[in-house]
Amino acid sequence: MDTIYERLKSMREQAGLRQGQIAEFLGVTQTYISKVETGERNLTVDQLESLVSLYGHSLSSFANMRAEASPIQFAFRARDISQDDLKVIADIGKIAINSRFMAGLLEDEDD
Repeated sequence: MDTIYERLKSMREQAGLRQGQIAEFLGVTQTYISKVETGERNLTVDQLESLVSLYGHSLSSFANMRAEASPIQFAFRARDISQDDLKVIADIGKIAINSRFMAGLLEDEDD
């Protein structure tokens, strides 16, 4: 099983984002993100929640190391993406995650 920091690095790479972009998004330094990805430093819960939302996962599934049915995928050019774009993507991720959760609740009621 992947460690949390290995999973964070893998998700960042799959999203095509650089450590510097993630650092700016979270308001930390690139060195800090590098240390997070090697297990030398930890993120706060708020930082972790923002990051996994950006990658299209819920915090609970990430914490339990379970994969979502599929993370939310966005097509963009990572080099051209602004910090405002990343914030919008994270917000959309939260909406999609909540939508999946609500859909699951409604399916459970139908059973």
